This record gives sequence, structure tokens and C-alpha cells, in this order.
Amino acid sequence: MNKMKYQDLMYFGYEYDADSKKNETDFMNEIRLMFPNVQFKDAYDGIKGYRQEIYLEEAEGDNYWAWLIAFGWLELSLTGQLMLMDKNQKEKLHKYINLAKSQYPQNFKS
Repeated sequence: MNKMKYQDLMYFGYEYDADSKKNETDFMNEIRLMFPNVQFKDAYDGIKGYRQEIYLEEAEGDNYWAWLIAFGWLELSLTGQLMLMDKNQKEKLHKYINLAKSQYPQNFKS
């Protein structure tokens, strides 16, 4: 059995924004369809809002990033945002984008 590994911290927004809880619920439902073994740790905080820690089997790491990119969830990912800002992560990010395009070509314009 593969070991569960921390992958990410997802930010969904604050209580005063009606879409925040919906985004959190939608994300959790969608990721469960693709990664049935996903585990969450509720990281809600009155200052930071609705957040979830994401744990997946270690072998699913690359597939997680490809899925996140292909389905438009990257902007809510703390790790993803840090990756976007770090010049040293450019090659890794391109790898995930290319993997997303190969796994989910229907989600990208030709």
C-alpha cells in the first residue's frame, strides 16, 4: 500500500463570501471522483477562511497536479501559487502542464 503524503493546502475563501463553502464542497466532491483515496484535514481558520489540507498516495502526486491544472483549481492551491512565483519551479510546472494536456486534452484549446 502506498503511503499517504501531504500534497497541498487549498484556500476556498471566507465565511462572508457565499461561494467559498460551495467551492470547498465542489472541490472535495470532484477530487474524490478522480482520487477516491484522497484524505482531507480541515484547516479552517477564522482569519484564513475555509481551507483543506490534501493527502494522497505518494504515487499520485504528478496526477494530482495535472488534474488541478486541467480542471482549474490551481489558483486556489497554496503550493501551486508558490510554484507559479518561483523561477526555479518553472521546469516542474511545465511538466505538470504538459501532463495535464496529455491526460485531459478536452480541457485545453487547440
